[in-house]
Amino acid sequence: MSASANSHSTYQTTHRLTESESTLADSSVAISVTARIDYNLRFAKQAVLVVGDNTEQYSQLASQFLVSLSNVNHSDTQDKHINVAFVAASSKLNDIQIRCRLIEQLFVNTLFDPEKSLAVSVLGFAKQHGESISIVIDHAHALSLQVKYELCQLVTLAKKSKLTINVVLFGLTEAAQQLAINKSLFKNKMAIIDAESGQVIGLDDKKMMITKSASPILLWQKISLVSAILLIGAALTWIYLLIAEDVNNQAFNIKEQTVLESGTLHSLSSPNVNDISDNENTRQMQKKQKTALLELSVHASESSDIVQATSEEINQALMTIQSVTPIKKIPAKAGDVLQALAIADNKIDAEVINILSKETVNQNPAAEITNNYYQSKAKEYENGYVIQIAGFSDERLSDRFLSLYPEENLHSYQKQLNGKEFTVITTKAFPNKTEAKSIIQSLPIQLIERKPWVKPISSVINEINTFKR
Repeated sequence: MSASANSHSTYQTTHRLTESESTLADSSVAISVTARIDYNLRFAKQAVLVVGDNTEQYSQLASQFLVSLSNVNHSDTQDKHINVAFVAASSKLNDIQIRCRLIEQLFVNTLFDPEKSLAVSVLGFAKQHGESISIVIDHAHALSLQVKYELCQLVTLAKKSKLTINVVLFGLTEAAQQLAINKSLFKNKMAIIDAESGQVIGLDDKKMMITKSASPILLWQKISLVSAILLIGAALTWIYLLIAEDVNNQAFNIKEQTVLESGTLHSLSSPNVNDISDNENTRQMQKKQKTALLELSVHASESSDIVQATSEEINQALMTIQSVTPIKKIPAKAGDVLQALAIADNKIDAEVINILSKETVNQNPAAEITNNYYQSKAKEYENGYVIQIAGFSDERLSDRFLSLYPEENLHSYQKQLNGKEFTVITTKAFPNKTEAKSIIQSLPIQLIERKPWVKPISSVINEINTFKR
């Protein structure tokens, strides 16, 4: 419709509704709301939002407002065209679709950019056509905040451009609450009317506050919840006590076992003073008995043929002495036993070793220095070799070494080393180097561990001659 027709119709409708409101104020709420809408459009010139608690309430008002726009008396105006756009908003429609529907209804067969704001596109077309425009949107709570703001801007700019563009929105109270949250954008730009009372609601009104709906908890629900919590607490306490008891029992068993083991180790490794003194006396008696037995064996060897005892026989004799003599048993570790056997095998006693070594040296002809042997073998073998096994600066040690391996047919000679006499022990002579090397692997393991090496007899003769000089 034209601007004059729209204004005239608004005036007539407002006048007619006002009279009805005065007579039927208690029974016709819808007429009062429509009158309130017309009043704000005519005098406040702001966008209007009508909110209700349910869909039937505000949708009925939207239908009545559309009917009021169509029931206009055109007798006083020459322009009978009514330019109205109505859109039922939905959450399924985006902003571009809303813009397209509004512009297509207002300006038919007109090209437009749907991405432009309604405040720009609709205002531009309104200036070109010079028409009054009414935009009615139902279910406004489904509109985005952007579209609401564009419609408010459209009304404000039209007011400055002296154009008549009316925007009326109908929706749930949620739409007004959304405006209240962003009241800095919509202050003095949109009037909010209650669909039930027809009163204007401010953005700071308590009705605009969003309240969280909390379903009340019944008494039996509270009792059930408290009982469940108590049962869970009792079950957790019982489980904790069982676990704690099990842990304490295990800790007590481990502690008791540790105490027993420590007591046993202490009794084994830490004898008392009396036991130590008894052990010392026992060891002295064993030493005396061992010395006496060795002296008897030495005297017996002087009167009869000497037969050299092996290390196994010596160990057996020592074990026999210990078993014959009644001594107090002392628990010993495995390492102590092995160490004692090693000492008994290799380091019997310094005095006993001297006696045995002297007797063995006197009775064993292989212990003598046999320098002539190498000279005779040098004549027999043109390129003869021997295997050098060991060397000693102490003659007693060399004699003892020779006595330990009488079956190997060892020989020895003396040479000069660092200004002192040095005895070298070798094997018998071999005709060539190859044969001498092959014999090394057949030697006892004790001799192989000494890493023997092959040496020519000529080198031995040179060392002997140097020693004689």
